[in-house]
Amino acid sequence: MLNFKPLTMNDIEIVRPYFILSRSNNCDNTVGGSVMWRDFFNTQYCIVDRTLIFKVNFFDRGECFTVPIGEAVGHAIDLICKHCSENNIPIQFVAATERDTTCVEKKFDVEKIVMQEWSDYVYEAQDLINLSGRKYHGQKNHINYFKKTFINYRYEEINDDNVKEVKEFLIDFSKTESKDSIIFEEELKKTAEVLDNNDKYKFFGLMLKVDDKIVAFSMGEKVKNTLFAHIEKANKSYRGSYPMIMNEFARRFASDVKYINREENAGDKGLENSKLQYHPCTILNKHFLSVRCHRC
Repeated sequence: MLNFKPLTMNDIEIVRPYFILSRSNNCDNTVGGSVMWRDFFNTQYCIVDRTLIFKVNFFDRGECFTVPIGEAVGHAIDLICKHCSENNIPIQFVAATERDTTCVEKKFDVEKIVMQEWSDYVYEAQDLINLSGRKYHGQKNHINYFKKTFINYRYEEINDDNVKEVKEFLIDFSKTESKDSIIFEEELKKTAEVLDNNDKYKFFGLMLKVDDKIVAFSMGEKVKNTLFAHIEKANKSYRGSYPMIMNEFARRFASDVKYINREENAGDKGLENSKLQYHPCTILNKHFLSVRCHRC
């Protein structure tokens, strides 16, 4: 029997160790990808046989599961099957990478649909650190413009002493960059939560200042060989502020990893174009899996 309970910030240190066991560098299998979005997807979890299972409400798909992470994935999938049969609900998995899909296809006949807007944009870390070659000509132009125009700029790592300034920047950002999007609004709310509770999230962060005024900041975490950039906000009136914070964030925090995951576009065409301009080495497709028939 699976006993799910709501995921909260107080559960971060319970679920964090399981993400090291993830089969891919999927942003959903991180603290930022799961805990930050727990309210939006009504995320619940349980742990059986040292294996983590998430249950979510995924838009019009209803109750779904992520593919379990841990030491007994096959057994956990069997328990999900039994849970769904007992509760008369379909067996559905979301955010399943190709490796995740294999685990489910070993047991069931499934319909597999690519969740295009939820695919992750993954980059070689050294590409975003060095921005070498003609393909990064545009980004380097923006960075050079910023450095020549806003001479009195500097970076500061986010800490307890300066986090209040970042909160004030986020409030101003929310007023000037408002979008008619529930995802955007939820992201703002949870970014504020991270800033208020980074003792629990344990993200590292960086801000960019011009004349002592914050114009951009970014925050994220590392899991295995990947840096995950969960938060990135900038004042677009300072041309080049986005590539400036992206590049320095990579330089400071990605020198010891192979990849940088800049996450999904969530259906935002502007975000999609921006992420493509940084030339991902992989677009990590995620799938919706619906089990056609089963015996549990």
